[in-house]
Amino acid sequence: MLKVIYNLNGLIDMFQKPRGTRDFTPEEMKKRRYIENKLREVFERYGYLEILTPTFESFELIAKKTGEEIRKQLYVFKDHGGREMALRPEMTSPVVRFYINELKILQKPLRLYYFANCFRYERPQAGRFREFWQMGCELIGCKEPLADAEILNLAMDGLMNIGIDFDVHIGHLGVLKGVLEKFNISEEEEIKIRRLIDKEDYENLEN
Repeated sequence: MLKVIYNLNGLIDMFQKPRGTRDFTPEEMKKRRYIENKLREVFERYGYLEILTPTFESFELIAKKTGEEIRKQLYVFKDHGGREMALRPEMTSPVVRFYINELKILQKPLRLYYFANCFRYERPQAGRFREFWQMGCELIGCKEPLADAEILNLAMDGLMNIGIDFDVHIGHLGVLKGVLEKFNISEEEEIKIRRLIDKEDYENLEN
């Protein structure tokens, strides 16, 4: 028994969790599951159905919207068949791929939600980890303004169901795109600017 404990201690000294990741204690998991279930209650009350996509997707899919430059921010690898894959950095692209592959024949509007871990190879800092969890929803197949109102209302109901204080800030990507188009910003530069705004990297944004 002593030998086993000694060997385990040796392993603990040798192996540490990967940088930018977290271990969760039973007490922390209890809190996480509570919040997750409270949000599920709200999503399902609104008629959203849970889905899940693979932890990794083709790199081509992930880079489709943002371009090759995003490679530096991802965990990219080749499988044994030589295909280039990436751990998912967010859920929207995988959900759209899933919809196009298998769900587009379903009646619209389609209400879907997910809870999944995502990965970004970024410098770990307060509030930003290389592995994080994303819970969200997608309302597909409705162009009416009520669809936007539904999502906002759902988000607020979810936060109230958890029991936390919050503020709501509404933005629209179309407004930003319109401003950048006015100044003849190239698509490549636009992608860089949007990414820096998202990361609140104002120093590089000014440059």
